[in-house]
Amino acid sequence: MEKNRVFKLSALAISLVIGLSACGSDNNETQVPETVGSHVPSPDWRDQIIYFLMIDRFNDGENANNDQGTGEYDPASEKKFSGGDLAGVEQKIDYIQGLGATAVWTTPPVANQWWDPAQNYGGYHGYWARDLQKVDEHFGDLKSYQTLAKSLHAKGMYLIQDVVVNHLGNFFSYSGTYDPTTPCQGFELIPGALAAGQSLPAPLAQNDCNNSSDFSAAIYHWTPAIQDHNNETQELTYQLSDLDDLNTSTPAVRDYLKQSYRYWIDTVGVDAFRVDTVKFVDHDFYYDFFHANDGILAEAEKTGRNDFLSLGEIFEASTAYHTEGEEKLIAYLGTQEKPELASVLNFPLQATMTQVFAGGKPTAELGFRLRKMMEMYPDPYRLGNFIENHDMARLLSQGNPDDLKQALFTMLTLPGIPVIYQGTEQAFTGYRDAMFAGGYREDGQQIDSFDSQSTMYQFIQQLAQLRHDNKVLSRGDLTILAEDKAGAGAFAYRRHLDDAEALVILNTASQPVLLNQMATGLAAGTRLKVLSQLNGDTLPLNLVTGENGVLTLALPAKSALLLESDGTGELPPVDTSMTLSTTLADQILSADLPLQGTGTAGSTIKLVVDGELESATDVLVGSDGQWQSTLSVRHFAMGTQEHRLALYNAAQGSSLADINFQTQLAYPDTPALTLDDSGDGVNGSAGPQGSYSLPQDASFDKDNSQLAIEAARLYHAGSNVRLSLTMANLTDTWVPTNGFDHVGFSIFIHLPQQTGGNTLLPKIRASMPDGETWQRQVVAFGWQNSLYSSEGATASQFGTSISPAPTITVDKANRTIHFDFPSASLGRPDSLDGIKFYVTTWDLDGLSSSYRPLQAELGPWNFAGGSDQDALVWDDTPLLSLSE
Repeated sequence: MEKNRVFKLSALAISLVIGLSACGSDNNETQVPETVGSHVPSPDWRDQIIYFLMIDRFNDGENANNDQGTGEYDPASEKKFSGGDLAGVEQKIDYIQGLGATAVWTTPPVANQWWDPAQNYGGYHGYWARDLQKVDEHFGDLKSYQTLAKSLHAKGMYLIQDVVVNHLGNFFSYSGTYDPTTPCQGFELIPGALAAGQSLPAPLAQNDCNNSSDFSAAIYHWTPAIQDHNNETQELTYQLSDLDDLNTSTPAVRDYLKQSYRYWIDTVGVDAFRVDTVKFVDHDFYYDFFHANDGILAEAEKTGRNDFLSLGEIFEASTAYHTEGEEKLIAYLGTQEKPELASVLNFPLQATMTQVFAGGKPTAELGFRLRKMMEMYPDPYRLGNFIENHDMARLLSQGNPDDLKQALFTMLTLPGIPVIYQGTEQAFTGYRDAMFAGGYREDGQQIDSFDSQSTMYQFIQQLAQLRHDNKVLSRGDLTILAEDKAGAGAFAYRRHLDDAEALVILNTASQPVLLNQMATGLAAGTRLKVLSQLNGDTLPLNLVTGENGVLTLALPAKSALLLESDGTGELPPVDTSMTLSTTLADQILSADLPLQGTGTAGSTIKLVVDGELESATDVLVGSDGQWQSTLSVRHFAMGTQEHRLALYNAAQGSSLADINFQTQLAYPDTPALTLDDSGDGVNGSAGPQGSYSLPQDASFDKDNSQLAIEAARLYHAGSNVRLSLTMANLTDTWVPTNGFDHVGFSIFIHLPQQTGGNTLLPKIRASMPDGETWQRQVVAFGWQNSLYSSEGATASQFGTSISPAPTITVDKANRTIHFDFPSASLGRPDSLDGIKFYVTTWDLDGLSSSYRPLQAELGPWNFAGGSDQDALVWDDTPLLSLSE
């Protein structure tokens, strides 16, 4: 029966053939072949783990299709095709399945624009279509795609196709000032946008605004590139990065898109879609595309897929303790009356995980995000959770291996469908590096990266197996048990399903922390079995909850635990002699506070603030059972902050319940140091010799450059420092996470109390002024905020990732960006004397987080006026020195 169902052609399939032929596509694949793709029922998506790969950068299975002879192929270039194909994916199914993945999501396999002469970049990635009903020649043919689907289905796996409904490649553009009342003014077709012999099929070929028939057909929006992503009209109808924007309100466009993507379901056996650039298309389109009688879901049901998943890409994050990102995402799920997508990729969670695990932000930010995830989404168990993808910097370019492991540990034990991006399992740092030897890699190495024995592969493999074996991890309730509001530290949650209980406990800090009397929701005396752990070798083998089901643990740095309840054990001891006599609970402190209390004579009590065991104060209890100490506010962060104090008997493992209090500290109104840097002119210094030119793209302001520093100010209070930079211009055109774009900051800090240091400035081809050394570096632009030490830094490599990164706030009205360095960022200094800041500006690529190139000839996204040996510094400050 299964065989008959696979080969049966429905009346819809026959009509599809006729319709495809009528479209006038320039390929011979529009005839349904004798062997169609296999059809299998939809899985329960909650139980799946998705592996996401870029076809061109994954594996080269067929060398003959690599080079199509138009100069589009060059594995040494990040801009061109590298040689990966569908046959290569099929050859590595066992590798993917061995990792624990059950579904494969590929970048679009459709025929693409091979080279865009206007942008000087290639369509190797698959998102610049020229024909939505044909496999790109570099990737193989229809049979290659069908073979991949059949092979996956034969192993009980599923195929997810990436689809684009917003745009095609870049075949036309605009010059000059755009006037919507004369939409063809400045319009121009781009010469050489298609390779010789290629053409667009109907109706896509109607793309000449100056042709009256094409204009009235309205297949495209006759608009220029988006200049302001805050403008809803531009977001929905202008061209994203100059890519030709389809007019999805035109019936012919809707018909073509539905017809095209029904084709891949029926003919290949695709099981789900990931939908690209969702927010750039109007809501009504998705209702029609998926839910119309001739829509995607109807076609999927005809092939036996009654739960055809769609995961939408809406690249929106949320600021800390807010939900603007979630609100945007949820809007594209539609309503009960007019449903749209089935689910979305969880961008707000991804951004928060990066900030918490790699940036050292408070774990309470992650707790907030997860609570809102469970409260706001109709079905959080079908969200696509991910850590990194092909459109952003790798987590390992911002953090360290333990940061990545903690993020993976979390993702694989949370509700939602885990999505693992190719190379994560091999600890890649290059955002679009090829997995196969001979493909493009940032480091230029020619190595195969399909190592199933690698540390990261096996780490993911173990967690994936635990997720498959324990349905509580994919289907259970989620309850946050512990979080830290002051910074990096303890984080814990409980998963519950029927009789199954699982606890996940992490310490995101780079030093040991105290998890103090956490209420587990379990009975007193519950023994906890360790299912998986990270950096937890020093923990006791037998973990048992105490009275009222609480758990107290000294957590090692960067550790993680997955526990399940496993019978009963002996209750841990309790030291009832420890007390705090000083009234602290619910107090608001702005100055040091003397403390006193009681304990067992001769014992040592640790006064642990915010769980930080390394900086805890040891106090000796006198013979009279009394002790005294002082709670210092020097190292607390600015603003109103919530804290907790625990009394901890480390020898016994006993503690007093947390005592919660607040601090309220502020920087002075007058800065300790002010630098007026406005004398460089409106565009700043424009490089060391004043000879550099900004990239050509219109979003760079040539009159008031976003890279020009007008003033720098330093403020300090306690051992905290605020660096305020006032810019000649401050924009947020691309809606960046950090609130500013078109400028990146490389900030170097000299810490006289720290040993070591470096004079070379990584990746910007410059050195510290006056021969000074630096011990800390901040790399910050619209989508990244990272802190590095000088350890391991070279001219071409950042140092060791550390945390916490500074907090960034933006005062757009006053064109000012504030970098707030908490004491921990500066090594908790006893004095600020001699601390120096050196600030440089340049722009970074928002996709790869790499510094934009400096070349001889000016281009849309590169600087000019220097050589590839000159400093990547547009503007800078002299050394800014503090004294206290």
